[in-house]
Amino acid sequence: MFYREEEFENISETVVLVDYSPGYKLGDFDCGTSDYNEFLTYDAPLYIEQNLCQVKLLLDKKNADIIGYIALSSDSFVLDPDEKAKEGLKIPFNSVPALKIGKLAVSCNHKNQPYGSFLLGLALGYAEKLNAMGVGCRFIVVDADIEHNPRTPEFYKRNGFVYNEKMNHLKNKKQKHAL
Repeated sequence: MFYREEEFENISETVVLVDYSPGYKLGDFDCGTSDYNEFLTYDAPLYIEQNLCQVKLLLDKKNADIIGYIALSSDSFVLDPDEKAKEGLKIPFNSVPALKIGKLAVSCNHKNQPYGSFLLGLALGYAEKLNAMGVGCRFIVVDADIEHNPRTPEFYKRNGFVYNEKMNHLKNKKQKHAL
């Protein structure tokens, strides 16, 4: 995993991952970026209803506070011939299937703990489940939001993501080995 397995095991004992629901304390969530805070209340219900993404909430088991969330959707991205060769893909097309992390946020109260990395690990699990269900998913991709935090790409790089040279998106290099 991205952090030590033991660390993730400790986290998993204190949290629960649930599907988005307006019944949780959405208005109390504060990650320090109003756009990401408001997404939970205003955008997420519409996006979910229109099947544009699914949102998973990471809750504290003790008090049901939202520690963080992740918005996932299907995607694809383009590899140039050199990238395809580097990945060992001998396919007649350039677009490859991916799971996209549209938004990932952790509350200010939990920023110095590895909850963001934990959510990335859970996304990897979702990609593996897609493959187990018979839906191809080769990579996890993300559009790193540098508008709100210029250091966001550093977080993804520390967690095993690399830039897709053609699209300048980050993709998880570990994903290709796990699936």
